[in-house]
Formats: sequence, structure tokens, C-alpha cells
Amino acid sequence: MQNLAHEIRSIAIEHPRAFPLVATRHPAAPWLRPPLRSIEVVDAFLDTLIRQGFTDEQAVDAYRSFTSFLLGLLLLESAVRGASTGREDGARNGPDDGADSDSDAAGLEAAPQVRRLRPLLSEDRGDAEFEASLEDLLDRIGRGIAP
Repeated sequence: MQNLAHEIRSIAIEHPRAFPLVATRHPAAPWLRPPLRSIEVVDAFLDTLIRQGFTDEQAVDAYRSFTSFLLGLLLLESAVRGASTGREDGARNGPDDGADSDSDAAGLEAAPQVRRLRPLLSEDRGDAEFEASLEDLLDRIGRGIAP
């Protein structure tokens, strides 16, 4: 995961004006999160975690946390390097953008973990994820100043 994060960050740093497009372009499977929008990459990510003993829910939680961290931080880094981070008019991104059938996701046949975990990946858990991430961050900050 660390190598993957560094590879994605390298892309964001090398192409700061192009990186925000990752967050605004309609993916093959709109319920997958940027910046890991390649069905094959997400499938390999989930498969690796599941083979390491993660439950389906734990694997999807890790995927969501990992992508949220990367997207937020890398969009900020891209903006510092001159990228526009506003969404373009007409850009689609999300589960309600009309692309909800497997036929729209050309790579799903070769991605068994993504196909199997689609119901979990499609759940809107933004409120809970925000709170958990915020608590984790505040705990980490608190540990840094604790005597």
C-alpha cells in the first residue's frame, strides 16, 4: 500500500494540472473512488487484503480510507503546484450519475473481487467515514503532544 501511495503521489507531482481530472472524470464503475479508478488496480488491492485475512468489510473500509487519504492530500498538493481543482460543468462522478449497470463497467468481468464487493463499495458511508477519519487524525495529533 505504501508503494502504491508513493506511485500515485509521483504521478500527482509530475502532472499536477492533470491529476485533478482523476477526481472529476467518469470512471468505468462510478461507485469506485478516485484516485484508484482502474478496476484492475482496485481488484488487486482488494484481493491482496482479503488474501491477507481481511474480511470483505475490512477490505472495503481500508480501500475507502486509503483512497480518501490519497485524494484529499494529492488534490491539495496539485493545487499548490498550480492545478485547478474545481469540477468542470457536466462532469459526472458518483453512484447516481446514470451509469449503474455492469455493462457500463467494461472491466468487471476480469475483476472478481470488485464485482463481488460492489454492494459494499456502493454504500454511502460518508458521514461515518468522515467521523472515523477525523477521530483518527485528532487521536494522532493528541498522541504527538501527550507528555
